[in-house]
Amino acid sequence: MLRRIRYGRRAGGDAGLATSALVVGMALLLTAGVLVFGRLGQASDLRQRAQIGADAAAIGAIAPLRDQAVSLVMEGIDPAAAGYWSVRDEPEVPAGKYAGENNAVLRKVTLSGATGDTAQVSVATKECQLKRKDELSAKEKEDLRNRRNLCTDAAGKKGIGRVGAATAVAKLILPHCVFLPADPLPGDTGIAGAVRVVCDGVTAYPVADRAALTRVFKIRLVDQPSAVPYTGQPTGLVAGGGAVVNHCATDGSVPAENLPFGARVVAWALCYLGTPYSWGGGGPSGPSLGICCSPGGYSGARTVGFDCSGLTLFAVYQASKGRIALGHYTGDQISDSRGTVVTGQMEAGDLIFYGNPTHHVAIYYGDGKMVEAPQTGLNVRVTPVRGGVSGVRRFG
Repeated sequence: MLRRIRYGRRAGGDAGLATSALVVGMALLLTAGVLVFGRLGQASDLRQRAQIGADAAAIGAIAPLRDQAVSLVMEGIDPAAAGYWSVRDEPEVPAGKYAGENNAVLRKVTLSGATGDTAQVSVATKECQLKRKDELSAKEKEDLRNRRNLCTDAAGKKGIGRVGAATAVAKLILPHCVFLPADPLPGDTGIAGAVRVVCDGVTAYPVADRAALTRVFKIRLVDQPSAVPYTGQPTGLVAGGGAVVNHCATDGSVPAENLPFGARVVAWALCYLGTPYSWGGGGPSGPSLGICCSPGGYSGARTVGFDCSGLTLFAVYQASKGRIALGHYTGDQISDSRGTVVTGQMEAGDLIFYGNPTHHVAIYYGDGKMVEAPQTGLNVRVTPVRGGVSGVRRFG
């Protein structure tokens, strides 16, 4: 509390004037301080609101890819087959929606990662902090006079101002999904039925609770985008689990774009000639560790390679640039409605099935030959088409 200072008989004279001046000066300083800190607080609030909008937009951008991955695994397909190339809308659509719901405006979205599983977004707040007239540049004063490039503050007043801006990065984290053999089919000779898929302890196939399954497909805010660029097609995928030579990529090349679809299927399969057979091995990105165990008791859990249907799903997926993701089971592949039943002459790229129920699949190479991942102990090879074909499907 301020107290008047008394100086003998002049207490009511100059001392009183000095004290009044001191009080007024302090009041002006306090008022100026409130204004400065108020503006700083408003600017900080805008930045915080922008960050909330950016976080929501980044998560929203990745949500459609997460939903695509969930849909695939519910059909018995490896969720790693999900890529942003198979999402209907561009990432700006969901990102803009989530930004708008959080009072922000989307500025930019950039995808990274081989499958587009990481999104970096930048946003700005819808509201702004209006500038004082003495803060305006000559151009801004002209814009204000002509009512151009105006923004609206929290009170609804229009003018030239500053917006809050922020950036966020979100990434899809896939669960660990295990493809397990189901019970043998009734009356067969030991060939397993459709696989059972479990992701982080949640059953994904053949019957799944979608809400429970979605919860194990995480979208996380991260500090940095992926160092791997997103190319918009699956050829940027890298197989994991071990060193297997892709003969198509030793010099950075891939099968030619101008080949007919069937020829591209064959070409992608030929990339991995000599790759070991691995029960349950292979996926959309290439060879992988397999699982235990085949009806004959063979385990692929320590071998990086392909089984027969792993090779065919890989080749079709790559040839279609991720548009056709087949299930990892011959029964799913022969019944897939996207394939045309072939009853006449086979063409390169047709899938050849054996057994009833089916237990083996290969790719027609042409000239009476086929590309296949035959069985444990053998490698991916080109071999003459054998008798006993039970069905042929043509994709693409």
